[in-house]
Amino acid sequence: MSAADNSQANDLNPRQRRIVEMIGGRGFIPIDELARHFSVSPQTIRSDVNRLCQGGTLRRYHGGIGPVSTLENATFDKRRVLRHRQKIRIATLIAAHIPDRASLFIHYGTTMEAVAAALGKHTGLLIVTNNLSAVPGMTPANSSQIILAGGKVSLPEQCTQGEAAVNFIGQFNVDFGVLSVGSVGPDGTLYEFGYEVAQTARPIIQNAKQVFLAVDRNKFGRKGLIRIGHLRDVSAVFTDAAPPAGLGKILKSHRVPVHVA
Repeated sequence: MSAADNSQANDLNPRQRRIVEMIGGRGFIPIDELARHFSVSPQTIRSDVNRLCQGGTLRRYHGGIGPVSTLENATFDKRRVLRHRQKIRIATLIAAHIPDRASLFIHYGTTMEAVAAALGKHTGLLIVTNNLSAVPGMTPANSSQIILAGGKVSLPEQCTQGEAAVNFIGQFNVDFGVLSVGSVGPDGTLYEFGYEVAQTARPIIQNAKQVFLAVDRNKFGRKGLIRIGHLRDVSAVFTDAAPPAGLGKILKSHRVPVHVA
């Protein structure tokens, strides 16, 4: 995170920080909805919006506020601090469902970084990952192994990607594939925001015996850019709140269990 980002974040009041978090998860939100959510007047929210837009954090649209670009995900450093406690709870719950001596993929992203750390007490794991930021948090004790996928390094996303990484991941057939996604659409479609990130997610879904999807509540019902799969392709969903009713029906129809942290 840049010095400017840190300075601005420190200047925001708790309501403004929460607005940034909500927009990061949902995209555009009307002014009136924010006013109802925080039990304040629309004028108060407009004052918050002016502060956030002047700093370049968000952008004003007709009737509401949204991200600077609706086709881009937040930066890695910003995602790392957004909903951090929820990510830790989700990661801990996933770790509880993975036995010792299992083989698994861990995809890129800040939630997967938390999953890697939560697996620290497991023994005999074989972990294949393209997540550069997750490796320092792993503690490969008791014969556990970490295999880092080669390929082009993306410093903004802290991962390896490209054809080499896709081909490397595709060589393995593991017990569990653990990944998050940019969003889950209303019809159950799984989306990512970057083409190359999406390319490394697909072989994880295809080559794992069980696929664990980790998503916080703000990713439900949010349309993304690149399709990588569907809820029917996963074995279980791990989240911090029950999915909306429509997605709940889709999950039930495909017999996909939901674990709420």
